[in-house]
Amino acid sequence: MTNASVKKDCLIVGARGFGREVLTYIEDDNPLFNIKGFLDTQKNALDGFGRVAQIIGCPFTYQPQPDEVFIAAVGDPKARFEYTATLRNVHHVDFATVAHPRANISKYVSLSHGSIIGPSVGISVDVQIGAFTHIQEYTIIGHDVKIGSWCQINGHCTIAGGAVIGDFVTIHPNSVVTSKARIGDGVTVGPGSVVIGKIPPGITIMGNPAKKFQFR
Repeated sequence: MTNASVKKDCLIVGARGFGREVLTYIEDDNPLFNIKGFLDTQKNALDGFGRVAQIIGCPFTYQPQPDEVFIAAVGDPKARFEYTATLRNVHHVDFATVAHPRANISKYVSLSHGSIIGPSVGISVDVQIGAFTHIQEYTIIGHDVKIGSWCQINGHCTIAGGAVIGDFVTIHPNSVVTSKARIGDGVTVGPGSVVIGKIPPGITIMGNPAKKFQFR
């Protein structure tokens, strides 16, 4: 992590709803970052919200300056991957990990770069969390859980001990992933679902127990 004695200029990639939430995480209590502004493709995304931090560029064309760090605050995993592609692959910038000061994270957690942990999240021992994964408020992660990269785990979810979650997984609010469940890459879990057993990649599931779901 950055030396706490020196604040680095930080840019938030994404100025929509989740980007504004992440701004408050840093404003609440984060001695590491000085918010320089947002990067977003929609120049007027902050109009009417009264934020001091403003949109200063587009994530696809922005030219990073020395010692800047970036936070990937785009809610949808696929959009997050696309929005950060130029910064990651062309400019090779540093993406910070952000944990809200009210998150309760065990010291035995492996938390990869680019991830964001919201307020009142509880993460138990020996949990592995991949890069650019977001976990939102009041979610509880049990011991020995493995979560891949580029995931979005929304608020008020419970991930029981020993569960394994692949990459690019979205879990909507109030869902429960039971102990030792296995969720494949690219799965979407509908709100309020209970996930049991092994879920194959690339499908949407919903219900209790969660089963494959297709919109009519």
